[in-house]
Amino acid sequence: MPDPKPIPPEAYDADYFLRECEGHEAFLRTKGRELPARLESALALAGDLAGLRVLDLGCGRGELLRYCVDQGSVAVTGADYASAALGLAVQVLDPGEGLVMRADVERLPFQDASYDLAFSLDLVEHLYPQQLDHMFAETWRVLAPGGRLIVHTMPSIWYYRYGYPLYRFVQRLRGVRLPRDPRDRHRRVHVNEQSVLMLRKSLRRAGFDADVRLSNTHDFADQTPTMRRLSMFLATAYPFKWIFCNDLYAIATKPLN
Repeated sequence: MPDPKPIPPEAYDADYFLRECEGHEAFLRTKGRELPARLESALALAGDLAGLRVLDLGCGRGELLRYCVDQGSVAVTGADYASAALGLAVQVLDPGEGLVMRADVERLPFQDASYDLAFSLDLVEHLYPQQLDHMFAETWRVLAPGGRLIVHTMPSIWYYRYGYPLYRFVQRLRGVRLPRDPRDRHRRVHVNEQSVLMLRKSLRRAGFDADVRLSNTHDFADQTPTMRRLSMFLATAYPFKWIFCNDLYAIATKPLN
């Protein structure tokens, strides 16, 4: 059965990037030079960026592009299909520092083996399964042998299925009513939440050697002290984190041969 029609680029307007996407406060305050925790964690997995050709798929506001330039990447490309994202991303770079372009991640307009490192951060959950397979296959193609793809996606499908109903029940006891479907809490642009096993399988199907892990990046600062301590424990301690940790990261490597 074919996937539903892809989410149109118009669904991602300026309000989405400047009022809803996590990290928007820091972006407005520092023009992209201060990174949210989820991006810092992804960059820690990437390691030294000096001398690398870097591709950011679904570059959004462009904070990652700014960081890669500052760290000495020799070629930096940001690709997105939303006009609002491109308009913001070009503003974080000075002329000649990098390339920002409109692109379909299912058909990347780049030559084979033209990048050493690619990022797909908070993009996976916006792509239907067939789109995701095409994106991973295209990323594999444009990476040089030994090149790496760093992935971050949230929320976790296991949290949505098993953790959120419990969280919703606890919140209801406190007098807070939440929708039955967790997708109704935000703009409806998430269509393909992942588990560790699902993400690993998709990456391996594309030809990558994949290391997929759960790693919490949330401080739960919006919760009461008691709920904050409980949430932090559940998101970081085994076996509870398999359900309550919402951040999935992957390091996917294209084999040398």
